[in-house]
Amino acid sequence: MRESHWSSLFPLLRWLGYGGLLPFAALALGSLLLAEPGVRAQCLMLLKIYGLSIISFVGAISWGLALGHPDCDLALRRRLLIWSVLPSLVGCASFVLPSAAGCLLLAATAALALAVDLRTTTTLGLPPAWRRLRVHLSLGAIAALSVGALSA
Repeated sequence: MRESHWSSLFPLLRWLGYGGLLPFAALALGSLLLAEPGVRAQCLMLLKIYGLSIISFVGAISWGLALGHPDCDLALRRRLLIWSVLPSLVGCASFVLPSAAGCLLLAATAALALAVDLRTTTTLGLPPAWRRLRVHLSLGAIAALSVGALSA
């Protein structure tokens, strides 16, 4: 996609992306600060579910890049397709762990996904604004999941 096309999408990408941090923040704070233990536990479970859904979504971005980016060579396409399914598998595995460990595993997966995405987006020449947005969103998710682990 040409730079001008990306530029026209960035306002929407920012709204959707930063808006997607709101559930992370609300659920993490709820799991930490609410008085009722049952409600805190519910917030923690919802935080893990939301974390799993976002981790899966991030994997799907790699799938989309592998299939749709014209400058992606065959070796990179294969690596991206294999990688793209791992976040959801690891995310599902986080649910067999105690809550604190599950949140930490989701946070670690988000950090690894960010590292993969930064390397891939640099290789494919995606705009710096996209990379900045990925960093901000990933750090927000990692922080919220870390708060969830702390509250567990």
